[in-house]
Amino acid sequence: MTRDGLLTLHSSAELDDERFRQPAGRYRGYDYFDYFIFGDVAIESMDGLVMPVMGPKHCRLPSPAEQQRARLAAARSDPLYAALVRVLGEKNSQDAWHIRTAEANGLLCFLTMDFKLIRTVQAVANVEPVKSLRTRVMTPIDLGRWLGLRPVHPHILSYDGASFFVRSDLHSASGKRRPLKDYDRRNR
Repeated sequence: MTRDGLLTLHSSAELDDERFRQPAGRYRGYDYFDYFIFGDVAIESMDGLVMPVMGPKHCRLPSPAEQQRARLAAARSDPLYAALVRVLGEKNSQDAWHIRTAEANGLLCFLTMDFKLIRTVQAVANVEPVKSLRTRVMTPIDLGRWLGLRPVHPHILSYDGASFFVRSDLHSASGKRRPLKDYDRRNR
């Protein structure tokens, strides 16, 4: 859908900053043949970039995470952000900023795999300002359901655009890994 221009994915400066601090494999895979579903999709930041100030250790610069916390603390003057932090809790302050950014830019949803955040938002769904948000907080599966897409098992995606042979025998029909006791330990 994104490749056909039917759906546009966005990121934000703070999301990109958080991604900068994470292992690259979390977003692109760790191996040469790992499949990355958004590999050829351009995901632009809707509010620019924020680059952490970095330097040698002897300069005693704050870490990128500390710099982000300072930026978000300074943003408490934004009424929607302050209200979201009050309702979602201080531990969800970064997510509150992401939700606020999506809402301020008129986006349909904020996609997350943070199930604890999803449960927290659902628990306060009838409390302002969450109650009046137009932006929904959902998982990619929820978005697929909302769009009316049929689910596709991830192992089927390994055939799409494969540049190397696919070992279908390594995937069980249920999509779950075999128990460790089923592996032949002599061949290790």
